Amino acid sequence: MSAKRQDILLDLIRCGETTWEAEARLHGATDLPLSPEGRASVCAAIVTLAPKRFAVVFHPPDEAATDSAHIVAEAVGAKTKAVAELAEPDLGLIDGLTEKDFAERFPKRHKQWKEDPLSLVPPEGEAFGDAQARIFRACAKILRRSRGDRTAIVLRPLALGFVRCWLADRPAGDVWASLANRPQIEQYLVAQELVESLEQAARAEPLNA
Repeated sequence: MSAKRQDILLDLIRCGETTWEAEARLHGATDLPLSPEGRASVCAAIVTLAPKRFAVVFHPPDEAATDSAHIVAEAVGAKTKAVAELAEPDLGLIDGLTEKDFAERFPKRHKQWKEDPLSLVPPEGEAFGDAQARIFRACAKILRRSRGDRTAIVLRPLALGFVRCWLADRPAGDVWASLANRPQIEQYLVAQELVESLEQAARAEPLNA
């Protein structure tokens, strides 16, 4: 069955990993390049896009996400557009820590990280509830402007997890499960009603307000 005219074909693309992620370090706003393995994984994934076309690949402005978007865009003949609001949450003092170090230094916050991410405010970082709202607003704006055209968005892991949970109507606490054993590029059919729900979620008052 063909998609309704108002539906949007959305390709969500996971940014290639950096050396920090390869070393199992938490990675938020710190700007790092793709690791060789991260670049190779994006190049391998784009074969699934061979018959598909979209005009623009949207992405956060950091180096790894920008390079990931450029790899995809070159493969399908698209342009790229950086959107600051799509950026990964600023993890503050936990950025770059291993999860073991995080758990030892900030045990209460680590429990929130695992069990209730939207309640987490990293020390000297960005509240996750605020970050999710920011990311949702940016995605809703992109989808609204697509006018039913195919849309591609590159996201770093946490942002991707938030959006995947929304698309699956799952709680934000499932963000970690939404990142495990999934392909680098996933396609969704997004109805206008879902875009409206995304906008409503972005306007909701954060749990940590």
